[in-house]
Amino acid sequence: MLVHRFEQYEILTEIKITEKQYAIGVQPMLYLCFPIMELKSSQPLIGRTAITKETADFEINSSNISIFLEMLKIFGILSKNHNKDIITIIDKIVS
Repeated sequence: MLVHRFEQYEILTEIKITEKQYAIGVQPMLYLCFPIMELKSSQPLIGRTAITKETADFEINSSNISIFLEMLKIFGILSKNHNKDIITIIDKIVS
């Protein structure tokens, strides 16, 4: 497993090589790990049990968009099949 921490954030990514579920071989898995305090909810999330089917939102804004662009880049590097798609998505976001 490879762990990458983003410099100014409490957010990190984990890359783990796992066996494919329905095929022979391995595949890279990319995880985004962030503090629960980053989630927006109608009620505070800390110190209580979540309600069944409760949701919370992670807001992507100008202060954290660089994290998601970096995640797309990493995903493109990990998956040859998705590389061209990721480049197209990043180009659309940046332009």
